[in-house]
Amino acid sequence: MLERIDHIVAVVPDLAAAAAAYERLGLVLTPETRHAETGAANRACFIGSGPENYAYIELLAVVDEARARASGRGHYVEAAARGGGLVSIVFGVSDITASSAGLRERGLAAPVETIHRDDGSKVCDVAQVATPPEVPFRVALIQYPESWQARYERSVAAGRFAHTLPLKRLDHLAAVAPDLDAGTAFWSGIMGVPVVGELNTPAMTIRQLKIGDAMFELLGPSGPDSPFAGRPASLASMAAWEVSGRLDTAVETVTARDFTCPAAEAGVIPGTRRSSIPAGELVGLGMQLLEYV
Repeated sequence: MLERIDHIVAVVPDLAAAAAAYERLGLVLTPETRHAETGAANRACFIGSGPENYAYIELLAVVDEARARASGRGHYVEAAARGGGLVSIVFGVSDITASSAGLRERGLAAPVETIHRDDGSKVCDVAQVATPPEVPFRVALIQYPESWQARYERSVAAGRFAHTLPLKRLDHLAAVAPDLDAGTAFWSGIMGVPVVGELNTPAMTIRQLKIGDAMFELLGPSGPDSPFAGRPASLASMAAWEVSGRLDTAVETVTARDFTCPAAEAGVIPGTRRSSIPAGELVGLGMQLLEYV
């Protein structure tokens, strides 16, 4: 059902201030777009190296609180009041009507709605999934009027990938799942996402599920003494991106632009090196930088 991670939604209290931070980092953002149906405005940052693996960060701010709440997006308002952060993952599908019907048969409501720009033109069809308690964040499906290939080519022509920070692709997202089996039952059993691996550390167990070219990780306790034991289920407000070229070069670029980015260290994923920009410096969404070696 789920073909890819299309984008992640990061709510920000001030869209202009958030965009300024991402642009200082060296990322190109789309112009501001307002969506009449949702009471929100956004700017997007597209990252990827081809039509099969691009995704984008949606920086979203509420511009009409009443409309946002009326459209079922009160969580946007609440997230903005908390200072912002990652609130949802949106998955690309090729037939949103069939996907919505399939979820309804499995007991999950996912009604399809059409999103328009202020000028009345269609942006996409979206289905917000009514997730169970073990998935305490927003999950949505999306389908565009054009193919992934056509959308990628149009975005390249518009200069959306002309970043000066060398990001290659989305590598993974993660969520804390105190009950790994229950979390896996939802993602694998209901959403049809295959489990492709499991990593174990003294602190946690990482169950890896593959969606398109990226991973979605469920983080659970390794035992009763794990710091993850007893933690509530939540979406980690961090996205991990593979860099193009050497990680050390990317770290130098980031620090030269006045962001905190420590020297690279060995990653939890075997064969990787990593560094991270704190969430507080990117309006609630941390950025992990990865190199495969």
